[in-house]
Amino acid sequence: MRTLKLIWNGFAIAAVLFLIWSVIQAFQNPSAPQATSTTTVGPQIIEAVRRVNKQIFIEHYAGVEIRHLDAPGGWATFLRNLGVRQEFLVLIRGRVPAGIDLSQLRPEDVWVSSDGRRVQITLPPPQVFTDQVSLDLTNSRIIENTDFCPGFICPRTELEQFFQSVDAEAKAALVEAAIESGILSQAARDAETYYTQFLNSLGIAEVRVIVRGYSAP
Repeated sequence: MRTLKLIWNGFAIAAVLFLIWSVIQAFQNPSAPQATSTTTVGPQIIEAVRRVNKQIFIEHYAGVEIRHLDAPGGWATFLRNLGVRQEFLVLIRGRVPAGIDLSQLRPEDVWVSSDGRRVQITLPPPQVFTDQVSLDLTNSRIIENTDFCPGFICPRTELEQFFQSVDAEAKAALVEAAIESGILSQAARDAETYYTQFLNSLGIAEVRVIVRGYSAP
């Protein structure tokens, strides 16, 4: 299975995290001694973060096998016992994206210390964005083709028609294969690494990013 990284929407993310950084700076007071208490970031920061919604951290490209069987029906049902059928096996390829839906971020999930030197973000669990799963029909192909059914009994099934008829089934199979291969765990690791490095680059000394259900306690 091949893993593809998508291009980040850099300007949107930079704008949102710059806003977070600005709020953090507001908490800083160079003339005062360092404090050990923490301060919860206000809801306005959460709303700003939510604007960068459904971040795609990873995309899996995979193939699944879908079998099609067409046998006589109606008056010709008895022909099934004679082996009259049309059957083929198709390898369908597609892309499955996964990441973090930031609209699920809660006010208590983002906080900074009163001195602005420590930040913790608790991200929602990663998920597969099923509405963005896509089939790569150009690189899909027939693996097996068995046809023992006359055309006047079993109408010829065009490959394009077949793809349309199994669209939902194929996408569900691709999602299942991606989850079994660990796409959610990888998306969690990528999200944790990305936000840690980005906040560190803003000059924050200590950053902890937690992905709910995946990060170590």
